[in-house]
Amino acid sequence: MTRIDSGAFEFEHDDESAIEDDFGDEALDLGRSDQGPPGSPDAPPSPAFREWLAGLPFPTPKEIVGALRQHGYRGQDAAVKSVSLAAHRHLRRARHLYLDGVPRRSLPPKQNLLLIGPTGCGKTFLAETLFERVLEIPTTTVDITAFSESGYIGEDVNTLVTRLLFASEGDIEKTRVGMICIDEFDKLASSSNRAVFAGQGTTKDVSGFGVQRELLKMFDGATIPVPTHFSHESYSSKPLAPTHDIAFVCCGAFSGLKSISQAKGFGIGFGRDDGVIGGSESIAVLYDQEEVENVVHFQEYGFLPELIGRFTRIVPFAPLDEKTLLTILEDNVLAGVRKELELGKIELVVEDDVAKKVVREAIEKETGARGLRARLSMHLEEALFEAFSGKPGSTVVLELDGDSIRSRLVSRKGR
Repeated sequence: MTRIDSGAFEFEHDDESAIEDDFGDEALDLGRSDQGPPGSPDAPPSPAFREWLAGLPFPTPKEIVGALRQHGYRGQDAAVKSVSLAAHRHLRRARHLYLDGVPRRSLPPKQNLLLIGPTGCGKTFLAETLFERVLEIPTTTVDITAFSESGYIGEDVNTLVTRLLFASEGDIEKTRVGMICIDEFDKLASSSNRAVFAGQGTTKDVSGFGVQRELLKMFDGATIPVPTHFSHESYSSKPLAPTHDIAFVCCGAFSGLKSISQAKGFGIGFGRDDGVIGGSESIAVLYDQEEVENVVHFQEYGFLPELIGRFTRIVPFAPLDEKTLLTILEDNVLAGVRKELELGKIELVVEDDVAKKVVREAIEKETGARGLRARLSMHLEEALFEAFSGKPGSTVVLELDGDSIRSRLVSRKGR
């Protein structure tokens, strides 16, 4: 996985030789293949690319689900099946296009996914684990909140593909079949305008609708100029790259969307579960497929209907239940903490009732799996402070003291 902080790149290249230093000798040929028009999605693939694509894992949807479980992904059975099938079809389509030579017009277009669910339910973790660790295709995850419309202060939308180009080590052909995960996608709603620009009192929304409009062509499939480094330099090299086969997976909590759907009459009526755990303003909400397929809800939330229409599949994620969170706590969170303490010759003992208590606290805070680590860290603070300040060879014990969790440090004699 390549998470790129644009602030870490201070490239100010003035010539093509500098660009070669970033991406190698092939950088000057990006998008200028002799085998087809510049940036054409129909340009014949190179032998090296065909060999690379043929060597990628090509698991079935069921095998993908099994691999995700092996990599520690828990819960969300329905969502995992949907995303696994879409990922399999993405790779199958690429193989048909570039290995079998099937005409593009005879195949369905690429699939873009929108994953919706409360914070800490595993949306981004699923996309990252699936595409990078299971399918092993170039993948990058981008926080979209820093982006703005072209020509304004903020990051240019076209640099989304720049990040994928970095993840592909400068290979434009590998970039063409990669995956871009856009995190915090719901923050692009028009009501979340944080842009800073001249005339900021005007009604032009450059960080909301402005970015949404520019994403339209990328989601559909277009040939765009891709900066080879992060700067606002007008004369930098911008080879053409097609997005016709790049999968876009967008993730967002969409807090407040439930209230909009309820106002429209969804979730209201006898015998119907409204999917809200803690009331109408709850964070941990459950959407049914009917709610997320209604584009009007997204329009009222602040999204262009045309943009939502570019998603082949909108996948709702459920709040994680107590059983799943308990498994995540033991297999993921506690395993990492135990390893850290083991390296410092410190043992960790957590009673079963304590683990259940931590899970219930995370559910009450409505922060999902992300809240498990926060709650556990808070309860461990006092004992770990003493453990790391003293000599190695101690034991940290988490136990229940009435209705609260208490941590204490126990010395292990003879060690």
